[in-house]
Amino acid sequence: MAANPSTTLTHDDRMLECYRIVDKELEIRHRGEFTPRDIWEMARMTVSAQFLPHYFSYVPGWRRALRRLGGDRIMPDFACIGAIKSGTSELATYLMQHPNMIVPLSKEPNRENPGDWRIFYPTRKEVAELEAVRGPMRAGYFEPRLHQVAVLDGFHAQRPDGKVIIMLRDPVRRAYSHFKWDFLATGRKSHLSGYMTSYRDYVRRALDVFPAHGFPTSIVGLPPLEAGIYAPSVRLWIERFGAENIHFIGAEEFFADIPGTLNSIFRFLGLPEHEPAIRQPVNTNNIDAPPEDPEARELLRDFYQPYNKELFAILGRELDWI
Repeated sequence: MAANPSTTLTHDDRMLECYRIVDKELEIRHRGEFTPRDIWEMARMTVSAQFLPHYFSYVPGWRRALRRLGGDRIMPDFACIGAIKSGTSELATYLMQHPNMIVPLSKEPNRENPGDWRIFYPTRKEVAELEAVRGPMRAGYFEPRLHQVAVLDGFHAQRPDGKVIIMLRDPVRRAYSHFKWDFLATGRKSHLSGYMTSYRDYVRRALDVFPAHGFPTSIVGLPPLEAGIYAPSVRLWIERFGAENIHFIGAEEFFADIPGTLNSIFRFLGLPEHEPAIRQPVNTNNIDAPPEDPEARELLRDFYQPYNKELFAILGRELDWI
């Protein structure tokens, strides 16, 4: 039986529930201790998470198993990527408001092999039914894997005609968001917590070990400095897909003009313009972390200056970064 498009393939207000669950779970785990109320709340969220229309990352195994019975599934038409903590989650949720945008079951399937992504997308039959009513539909991949070469090559192998949206955030500001995420994910009782007591020390330590990969972090992926060096990865994406198939946006530009930025993307994807419903941001990490430090900001500004210059030369324009 074909799925009901209005509940499985298109935007649903309940789609944002996955972000609320992730935020609450991380908040509880960060404290490093569980009260009876926390245990009850975690149990409630575990049950609720079995039936979400959209997931931030992990999808219950039984949901994935059922989808294997549904028939041939599509690959995404485009990849919407960036470095971690660049605002890609916010961008993704706004793009998914468009009536011609297919909402994948998981925003971040956490699979480097794009051939394994299909289980999170609708069947060809379901898409055909939607297109008969709404016109051309588009499906996107929304994981912040700008720097993962296996994702780049795998997506190109699956969709050499695919389009790419790359979101670039000021690396100095991105670094502090990276630190806050590291602070949240580490938790106060982790053996790494001693490295998170001061943002200035965090930055100095990162500079001291660069370019070695020995930085003490709880975040899987690139260390904080390397994640903000965009030029080499941007060049690779352009070489694979061609400049005409890549749309660059600055995170600062997006947040300053959400409707205008979204419609530039919709035009790039061959979709009609759409007025978004502006709402509170998601995935913001409101944890009470050590504050950003002016000295650390200046150190990072000096560090990134040559890398930003290289990036701007590739883009053919400068971005309004500090």
